Amino acid sequence: MSKNFANLLCFLFIGATIITAIVLYPTLPEQVPTHWNAAGNVDDCTQRSWAVGTLLSAPILAFLLMKIIPAISPKGYRTEEFIGVLHIFQVTIVGFASAIAVLVFLEAVGIDARINQMVFIGVGLLFFILGNYLGKVRKNFFMGIRTPWTLASDEVWNRTHRLGGWLFMAGGLFMIAAAFVAIPTRWLVGVILVVALFPVIWSYVLYRRIEGFAGDERRDN
Repeated sequence: MSKNFANLLCFLFIGATIITAIVLYPTLPEQVPTHWNAAGNVDDCTQRSWAVGTLLSAPILAFLLMKIIPAISPKGYRTEEFIGVLHIFQVTIVGFASAIAVLVFLEAVGIDARINQMVFIGVGLLFFILGNYLGKVRKNFFMGIRTPWTLASDEVWNRTHRLGGWLFMAGGLFMIAAAFVAIPTRWLVGVILVVALFPVIWSYVLYRRIEGFAGDERRDN
């Protein structure tokens, strides 16, 4: 994805969020619902100005952060090699943050946006899209599965991210399914833990298999 097209999409997402906030602000309650439990019931609210400010800030800050990362990447860990993927991540994250903000605003004024279901779908799509491109992310200090072992070896980094990509995509499909089928909470937690932790463990296993450790060398001698 080109830089200009990515920027255009991000501006459209952020602009739509700002317009929605401006149009709905007069009708928003003083306490805006900002959290829902598993049953879809509101269990936390935030004062209106704080809620609007926070929700509007999220996509803007995500956009700025994704712009800053290439500029501050240290030598040897530049992002030029996968800049197109970085642009896709930028659009995906900004779009997700914008969508969540709009859904909260709609729910706050009494419009049934089916927020729990939509959040599951949104998170699932986020996981699936990021996972689809995760294998193309090259070694850097800001994005990806950054463990001591992936940062120490290009091969471990690449192989870990290929596996992590498949796990993220599978986890994303599971989350989307959870939006339509009642799935026990413990299953959801289990899937998230597998997606988050297994690549970390796998990176250690790969590094030991490919590079080895000083202790391994002593034992071999």
